[in-house]
Amino acid sequence: MLGNIQAMNLVGWRLCRMCENGKMSLGQASLGKAWVSARARETVALGRELLGGNGIVTDFLVGKAFCDFEPFHTGEGSYDINNLIAAREITGFASFKPTSSAHQSRL
Repeated sequence: MLGNIQAMNLVGWRLCRMCENGKMSLGQASLGKAWVSARARETVALGRELLGGNGIVTDFLVGKAFCDFEPFHTGEGSYDINNLIAAREITGFASFKPTSSAHQSRL
């Protein structure tokens, strides 16, 4: 768990340094966000397992953290979308296309 936490900090730090130097691409940022959210979810799940039945109770910080990180990982498909953006940069093929602005809204 400590290794995951340290790795998440270092990935975030490295992405910030790359952004400051103007060397970070959208795919790198998306891959970093997807990886960090997956490791955070894994780390909280390990903590929950260590506490047994108390790991699902929000009286303990692990239960609260699990409730916080689950929406962070799955919120509006953010993990999947970030992976699709990273894959687009790696392969050059887009899995989704933006909607055309030529169509008028029906509202």
